[in-house]
Amino acid sequence: MSRLHAYCGLYCGACCSMITFEKQSGVPSAQELQTDEKEQPCMGCDAEYQQNCEFVLCNKNHGTESCAFCPEFPCEMITKFKDDEWEHHQVVLKNLYRIKEIGIETWLAEQEVYWRCPACGCRTQWYQETCTNCGGTIERRI
Repeated sequence: MSRLHAYCGLYCGACCSMITFEKQSGVPSAQELQTDEKEQPCMGCDAEYQQNCEFVLCNKNHGTESCAFCPEFPCEMITKFKDDEWEHHQVVLKNLYRIKEIGIETWLAEQEVYWRCPACGCRTQWYQETCTNCGGTIERRI
């Protein structure tokens, strides 16, 4: 499993917690991004501390690498997740239908392009409104 793909359909490459982990690990594309110093780093769904996540457990029980490929998709659990208080969760069903259509690797390639500043190509993250590289305005993507 790619560390930038979450079982639930989130693109972790735009997540502040993943970016914090990448910055600490020396990933070049993460160094230019600003993160909160208090942000806890995340290593993705395969990290030891994520093994109790309901989506990790469910996908492992179903033998799937994404909720998109689960025979019960879309289920009540993913629908509740989409409808919770976090705005960036609202895209998971759309993402999962796209993953089901084109596969994880192609979806990841699309997301890599999508989460870049349209003016300079710098990597961006959820809720970011100004590019940290060129200062350009970034339209809300969620």
